[in-house]
Amino acid sequence: MNILIFDEETYTELFLIKFYNPEKDKFREFRVSRWENQLDGLFKFLEIHKDFFIVGYNSLSFDAQVLEWIYRNYENWNELSGLEIASKIAQKAQDVIDNSNYELFPEYREKDLSFKHIDIFRVNHWDNKNARVSLKRLMFEMDMELIEELPIPFNKIDLTKEEVEEVCKYCENDVKATYLGWLYTIGKVDHPLYKNNDQIQIRLDIHEKYGIPCLNYSNAKIGDEIIKKYYCETKGIQYNQLPKKGFFRKEIVLKYCIPSTINFKTKELQTFLKEVKSKTIDIQEDFKHSIKFYGQEYTFMKGGLHNVINGKVYQSDNENELIDIDVSGWYPAIIINNKYYPYHLGKEFLEGYSKVYYERIPLKPLAKKDNKIKGIVEALKQAGNCPYGKSSDMQSWLYDKQLTLATCLTGEFGLLMLIESCELEGFRCIMANTDGATFIVSKAKRELFNKIKEKWLNNISKELRYEIEEVEYEKMIFSTVNDYLAVKKDKSSKDPVKLKGDFTKDFLLRMNKSKRIVAIALEKFYTENIPIEQTIKNHQNIYDFCIRQKASKDFHYEGISKNGTNIYKKLIRYYISNEGEKLLKIKNPECQTNAAPISKIDQDYLVKVCNFLPKDTKVEDCNINFSYYITKAQEIIDKISLEGRKKVKEQPKNQLSMF
Repeated sequence: MNILIFDEETYTELFLIKFYNPEKDKFREFRVSRWENQLDGLFKFLEIHKDFFIVGYNSLSFDAQVLEWIYRNYENWNELSGLEIASKIAQKAQDVIDNSNYELFPEYREKDLSFKHIDIFRVNHWDNKNARVSLKRLMFEMDMELIEELPIPFNKIDLTKEEVEEVCKYCENDVKATYLGWLYTIGKVDHPLYKNNDQIQIRLDIHEKYGIPCLNYSNAKIGDEIIKKYYCETKGIQYNQLPKKGFFRKEIVLKYCIPSTINFKTKELQTFLKEVKSKTIDIQEDFKHSIKFYGQEYTFMKGGLHNVINGKVYQSDNENELIDIDVSGWYPAIIINNKYYPYHLGKEFLEGYSKVYYERIPLKPLAKKDNKIKGIVEALKQAGNCPYGKSSDMQSWLYDKQLTLATCLTGEFGLLMLIESCELEGFRCIMANTDGATFIVSKAKRELFNKIKEKWLNNISKELRYEIEEVEYEKMIFSTVNDYLAVKKDKSSKDPVKLKGDFTKDFLLRMNKSKRIVAIALEKFYTENIPIEQTIKNHQNIYDFCIRQKASKDFHYEGISKNGTNIYKKLIRYYISNEGEKLLKIKNPECQTNAAPISKIDQDYLVKVCNFLPKDTKVEDCNINFSYYITKAQEIIDKISLEGRKKVKEQPKNQLSMF
């Protein structure tokens, strides 16, 4: 695939567009300002590269819209000066932003654009309204040398040539960041979560198989479109005949959300089940409850069944094993087994949905050796997961809150049935987590444990049999139920150590990898018995010590030291240092919230802000305050060893004194 990476800057007195051709390793830019008008050259350049895909960041909603509008109108601007044209483009850019803020559809749909675009912002679902990832934030997660906020306001008047050059450098850094994001998107990086995982090729393969033009779709949207395709085929309707809205209920009667297969042996759980079935909840409510059973507290929430863990360590030995039971495709299988469907879509929905589920099963083992099949399997997985997630989204055609609750409650009570059966026979449950549970199993009673598991499957399975994945762990270390390190007995497995929450060291780019060194030190401490001080003090990657902070538009950061005050913008990268400045979050004068006017960042430790951090920076030259990172790791170790009880804190060393 031939590509050009691009980005635009739309100032009142400057329009700038910059391209990078990775194959030739060359940048090319075009400007419109008081000094030049290079639009003719821009579109001649694009005509030469008409077979190329233009890759951008949030480009389909902004950059591509502005570029398309210019392309369709610029020949009418022959009598205008460069300054006048730049002003017209800037106004159009603002109109595009305003429309987006009001959630209006872009003026030009993807199919109507004159040039072929790929927007990695959409492909990777970094546009998720609940977890939006800016390009600047991505720079931090990808360990870029330079994280730079806009150097000059868009509405700056009387731009100098020096300021224009400054904007050009800023734009080039954005293009570099977009290119690095592209490499993650196509799997040309060493990051274990992205390596050899080409999301673009997967979309081309899906288009070929299903006829869905999904090049710029997120995984979730691909799943939704596959569900729509199968439903249309089953129902015998056209795509444009699909319902636009879901099914809205005033209330939900919970007894209709729990199947007859759910039953318990102990009186306390029988009473609990009866109590839940008697409830009716408002459409705005989510079912939340907790119950204590065999010394454990279990919580029922929208995300699934969990037990409450506050620091625990479990170790297999000569007599006992740690067995983890995980149900593959738990929620999709529940929907099929119990014939759940959005009310307004009818039973035809289940027929099409079942095809999605059953089509994936024989392909899964083949996906390990065939990347094309791997992409199809992933698409079918997304389609399988789609109804549960979308059934609680009021904007979705699949919306029916009863489907959400029925799927969730059936899963929670179904898992609790397994836990009850195991506990009654002496197999202690140490973790329950949405679609599985972990037990301490006596080796002498392993056959009985297998029989319990088999009986449970026979009791809750109807149309299809649930697929069980079983893993034996050597040891498990919990900070909480969602924060743990688990060492598998099978050291030859792909991932011999499972890391979650506090222990995670390899992050998706939409997450926050701040203080990554802490997780690295914890893993070595618990798996290799290496002291955390040794790992932290000998670590050589400066980026793993870095921390990200991002302020909203109502705040900014200030660094205060004996030498004065430094004012920073919205996003900063820093590490804790033995010398530097105290970091404060300051409320802007125009802010109308009741937030505190000043708040401290990282208590009173000194920091070194490093939005420019060269790759060859040596840790030993940074005067890092290692005690800070050691303390953070030790806090988690203490939480585990004290099983959640609070430890009296000592005054941290090397804190900033008042001056």
